Amino acid sequence: MRICNGRAGSIGDWVFRISLVFFAFLCGIAWYTRIINMWAMKNLGDTFLRKDINTRQIVLGSFWREEREQNVDGRFAVIHFLADGRMEHPLYCFSIQANNRYLITRATVQRIHRGKRSSSDICSWAGHIAECDLDVHAMKEFKISTTPNVEDAMLVTPEAPLREPRHPMVVCMAPMYIYTDWEILVTGIELWLAMGATKIVVPVQSASTATYRILQEYEKKGIVIIRHWPKWPILSDTNPNGLVLSRGIEESHVNCLFFVKPWADIAVFSDIDDFLLPLDPAKAAPGDNLKILRNLFAEHPRAGSLLFEHRDVQFVPPNRDGEQSLANFNFEFLRNSKNKMNCNVWRMKTRVVVNASRVDSVNMHETGIHRFGYVQTRVPCRQAHFYHLRHSHNTVPSPAPINMSPVADLLNKQWSNRVQEFGSLKNEVLNKTSTEYLEDFDRCMGAINDEHWTTKVSRCLTPHVCFSRLRREVDCVAVASDYEFYRSGKGYFMNAINVRVQKSETNCESPVPQFISGNHYFAP
Repeated sequence: MRICNGRAGSIGDWVFRISLVFFAFLCGIAWYTRIINMWAMKNLGDTFLRKDINTRQIVLGSFWREEREQNVDGRFAVIHFLADGRMEHPLYCFSIQANNRYLITRATVQRIHRGKRSSSDICSWAGHIAECDLDVHAMKEFKISTTPNVEDAMLVTPEAPLREPRHPMVVCMAPMYIYTDWEILVTGIELWLAMGATKIVVPVQSASTATYRILQEYEKKGIVIIRHWPKWPILSDTNPNGLVLSRGIEESHVNCLFFVKPWADIAVFSDIDDFLLPLDPAKAAPGDNLKILRNLFAEHPRAGSLLFEHRDVQFVPPNRDGEQSLANFNFEFLRNSKNKMNCNVWRMKTRVVVNASRVDSVNMHETGIHRFGYVQTRVPCRQAHFYHLRHSHNTVPSPAPINMSPVADLLNKQWSNRVQEFGSLKNEVLNKTSTEYLEDFDRCMGAINDEHWTTKVSRCLTPHVCFSRLRREVDCVAVASDYEFYRSGKGYFMNAINVRVQKSETNCESPVPQFISGNHYFAP
């Protein structure tokens, strides 16, 4: 009995002690909240919080998959979008079946340069492609969502394929940003046409008015297709324009690839000042590039893409004294290009040519996603290479002599006929080409490259993070747009709307888009 009473007393003592401690703890909290600011308590709580904003996908385009590219029956579509490359991006596709119920499939999502360039927080945003397996009756539209719930789905209408005859060789140019050098533009277009291209796709973000009008004239003749390439919107916590490598050239190239797939056999991806020419330009003849590429693909039947080295070429710009117009422009300046880098130096960065049906992504200087087991094939410099006529190449290292006079003769003859088709524009005085504004960009890019050797890089390698001190006193136009967003689950889709061409901002810059429509109170 005595033992039981002792145990009961001991338990009671412990209950009292614990209650006393708990009471003291409550009194302490009450006292703390009376004398401590509520925000201080919140600051303590912030220690345990973490950010979870989920997927945000800027839709750059949507396209139907060509039947000749399929090895299984069905209906497929590709969504091309921009998103943070450090996270996964789930995407579900909804298409109406014959029984009026939704077929729900999860899309296959791939970063366009996965395996070619690692994901980091330097250039953290990148292009992705998502392939949707749809019902065979999906002919015009379908829905996409970040969850398998149709309530979260957004309607998508893929771009209708352009009605074009089959083209043996199409050129996809890099996007134009603050571009004013109309002389090199004309040189590039005319040279590719002379060498066998039948269609040239030019994405434009901003350019001088003269440059854009010249492009429009080429478009009227069925030679050029202008694709609008506006800036991307600034999100609540990040600016994708400064986080995508090299101003989104890769994203633009992939977009162009899917655009031309329905009617292109060979697609060439190039800068405006890069050209494919025979090893000896003195022997250049009309259609040579098409012959070179067809022979290489025949030599490498498993090649989905060809990687060409490019060689810097001595560049002496045209005479820019006096008034400049299309009527008095010619290609005599090419005769002054006496040297190119020889093929004995280290491998240079490459340019890409693809069989359009065998490849799904292009990584600027190499290819990414191949289809059906096709592979990337390097072409030795001694067999063929690109010529790079950059504004800063007054001299080139390791020179090899070249004779560009036959190329100049070929282009002058072709231009004498073409210029007559430009109507009143041919006699108008155009802006004087200046490349001085590129000097700050060149220094900026060089500084970022130098940072890579320190393993600590301050910014992505893209001119959107650079500042040009030179004011460009040239009339310019720019592609502007607005954006709408759709909240899907905890993620977002964003679409460009009201895309238009208007007068540019200061320094020939394109305006940053604004969100004008959305289905949620949280902005992306």
